[in-house]
Amino acid sequence: MTLATEFAETTRRSATNSELRLRVLHLYRKYMRHSRDFCDIYELDMPVSNVKTKIRQEFERQRYVKDLAVNNVLLMKGQMEFQELINFWKQQCHVLRYFEDQSDYGVVDKNDFVKNFLRGN
Repeated sequence: MTLATEFAETTRRSATNSELRLRVLHLYRKYMRHSRDFCDIYELDMPVSNVKTKIRQEFERQRYVKDLAVNNVLLMKGQMEFQELINFWKQQCHVLRYFEDQSDYGVVDKNDFVKNFLRGN
C-alpha cells in the first residue's frame, strides 16, 4: 500500500533550461521505473514494452516546446499525472485512453467513407 503523499512533490519553477532538463529526465526515469507497476496496478493486457513506448511518445510529443514557463507547467502536470497513476487514483479506462488509436482524435482517413460521411466531409 502506498501513502497518498509518498510521491507528492512541491510545486517549484525551474529558473534555467538546464535545471528543467534535469528535472524532466528525473521524471522520465521515474515513469520508466514504475512502468511495470502501472501494468500490474491497472491490469493492462499488454507488455511493459508497450507502456514504455507510450511513455516515451508522450515525452517526445513535448520535446520541441521552447518556452520555459510552458515547460514548467508541463513538468508539473507530468508530476501530478505520475502521482495519480501510482496511487491508483485513476480507473483502468482512463489509462487505456492513452493507448487508443490516434485516428479517433480528428485525423481524417481519406479512405474511410462512412466516417467521412458521418463527419460531413
